[in-house]
Amino acid sequence: MTSAVRASARSLLVGVLVLALFVASLFVAFTAGDGLPGRSYTYVRAAFTDVGALRRGDDVRRASVRVGQVHEIRATGDHAEVTLRLDGEQDVYRDARAAIWARSGLGKKFVEFAPGTRAGGRLAAADVLSTARTVSPYELDDVLGVLDARTRRAATGTLREVGGGAAGHSEDLAGVLEHAPDLLADLRTVAGAASAEEADLPELLRTADTLAGRFAGRERHLASLVERLDTTQRALTVDGAAPLGETLDRAPGALRSARTALTALRGPLARTGSAMRALQPGARSLGAAAPDLRGTLREAVRPLRRVPGVARQAEPALDDLTGVVADARPLAPEVARALASARTPLDVLAPYSPEIALWFTYAADAISEGDEAGNWLRIDWVLKPESFTGATGLKDPFSERNPYPAPGQAHRNRSGAGR
Repeated sequence: MTSAVRASARSLLVGVLVLALFVASLFVAFTAGDGLPGRSYTYVRAAFTDVGALRRGDDVRRASVRVGQVHEIRATGDHAEVTLRLDGEQDVYRDARAAIWARSGLGKKFVEFAPGTRAGGRLAAADVLSTARTVSPYELDDVLGVLDARTRRAATGTLREVGGGAAGHSEDLAGVLEHAPDLLADLRTVAGAASAEEADLPELLRTADTLAGRFAGRERHLASLVERLDTTQRALTVDGAAPLGETLDRAPGALRSARTALTALRGPLARTGSAMRALQPGARSLGAAAPDLRGTLREAVRPLRRVPGVARQAEPALDDLTGVVADARPLAPEVARALASARTPLDVLAPYSPEIALWFTYAADAISEGDEAGNWLRIDWVLKPESFTGATGLKDPFSERNPYPAPGQAHRNRSGAGR
């Protein structure tokens, strides 16, 4: 065989191989949507009340990891039946679940699939997951459809104004995003504090709503206040804010001095607090006595006016009394010794004070009235058996009286009550 023939044969062979590869590539390209040739798959059919923007070829994920794709979507009665093609041989059970979620804000979807557990039993190839085991997607227009026309117009205006305000501030937005991690950390701290039970956020919001309601109808006053604040801010920034800066520079030293002074005041204030607590009972008593004290002062005006005259009249007597006191001063020690000596008999007579007082009462009664003969006091001897038996130390068996009663018992011995 000549070289020309061999070259022609090689060219024909290369052409056939290239054509075969081209045909195989076309076959793979047209059938790639149905899976790679020779690879095994597991098919699961699930019913959805609505599939939204789900398309054939969208991802099927498990725990956010791609495990297959949507193979087919067809309408069946009042619901849509979606065939899921899972890569490889996988076990699927009757308690499996499937949900359609949004993959992006542009409407692209994916299916989140959970194969279930062994307790649910294996899902047969002819079985279809019911709508009770699936979750249909929620589109943006469904969410917006819940809002009334006024709210939708307000939301549209908000988005328009926010978009217009953000225009031309890309660098500012970039700065915000650059510091966003630190801001989010601070925001987390603030959110944690706001969500604490002690913060009582619902009550705070109600109070803020009440406060905002108080501003209604006072817009002009608020505008005037803002204008005055602007004037104040301009005054603070005069001369390039140099006076304010100087004040702030001196503020740390002033605050340290103030802190030292306040620390020094802590002890006196504590003692003042103790004194105030000690004065509280007296202050309460003074408050309770204030009406009586006011009445006393009001009624004392007239007697006090007479005091100067009485004092003038009493001056001679006081002068004489001064001399008397001077003359009696040497007697004071003697009187003190006499009183000290009288203490012993007085201690003995003290228990008999009721009898002594009774004796003077009887004596007063005895001389208070006289008879027709002009006698005012008459003394008789009354002799009784105990007058003699008591002197001899013998007790009269017929007497019911005690001749020597205990202190304070004499009046009870008249009829034998002291026995």
